[in-house]
Amino acid sequence: MSIALIGHGSIGSKFNNELKKRGIPSQSIFIVESNNDLLNILRKDGHPCFDSIKSLEKYSEIINYGIIANWGPDHISSANQLLKLGCKRLIIEKPVSSNLEEVDDFEKLIKEESIFATVHHHWNYLNLIELIRNAELKYKLSNPVGVRLLGGALCLSTNGVHWCDFALEVLNSCPISIMADLDINYINPRDESLAFIGGMCSYKMKNGSFIHVSYTNQNSQSARAEIVYRHGLIEICVKGKEGKLKIYKRKEEDIKKFSDKITRHGHLDIIGEMEFVNKPTVPDVLDDLMEGKTPKVSVERAKISLKMIIGAIQSHNMNNRVQWDKIKDQKIRIS
Repeated sequence: MSIALIGHGSIGSKFNNELKKRGIPSQSIFIVESNNDLLNILRKDGHPCFDSIKSLEKYSEIINYGIIANWGPDHISSANQLLKLGCKRLIIEKPVSSNLEEVDDFEKLIKEESIFATVHHHWNYLNLIELIRNAELKYKLSNPVGVRLLGGALCLSTNGVHWCDFALEVLNSCPISIMADLDINYINPRDESLAFIGGMCSYKMKNGSFIHVSYTNQNSQSARAEIVYRHGLIEICVKGKEGKLKIYKRKEEDIKKFSDKITRHGHLDIIGEMEFVNKPTVPDVLDDLMEGKTPKVSVERAKISLKMIIGAIQSHNMNNRVQWDKIKDQKIRIS
């Protein structure tokens, strides 16, 4: 078994380390990387190293898996090159792309050729949704009406794409329109050509719920998320590997007193907590790659959260609300 690892930055190195933990020798991990100094270091570790995917052609018969961990704008072109080499099982890091049209074409191709391609959206590889559904039942919260995503310089794409995908699953719905006022800077320390997106955006969902995002490039606060219910709230708190759900709810007597009217405001009391482990998900997405029958996060699914980001950029550029079916590529590099 041999694996092509495209990109050996922060996430690429994590994949490499996990593969070695599983007993896969360096000689079987083919690395494509543009940083020549890094390639020289990796060669000393026994890796076959290359500065382009095209250089892998003579090894195509022995490469079984591909891991695409380079910049977001290069994901689909890299995936297409690996497909030409005969590699039919892929991990694609988030965001799946910067371009909706190329994702559409890629989605058609993998369906026609029965390619396994899974996208690494962190929260989908944990049991967090199951824990939330259990909390909803245990504390009689009913269905969520919205999700709030808050934080500092997280970037709507870099970190926000994980949370957008999570919010879509919590609400079990898809946006119908987007309104955004963004703060787009080029402060990414890895590559200044990549946009770093703060600001505010609001998504109206098909089932009447909402997603509100507020990130700022002037603050270093880590991510917070709130799931909103008619008379309650679940706050998601994450500190390293330690995760916790804090469940809040109005007193039942207050709800009855005002005949369930939401115009009568009430204090939310904390009524419970549930813990979860925010473990690294590289091992899980590798399990999906090597053993999964269907991808945990399909390209079709990943395209929705990508479209949320591009739609927010479009709304910001137009200074107007954008309908979901009118979203178009904005020619901006995100990762």
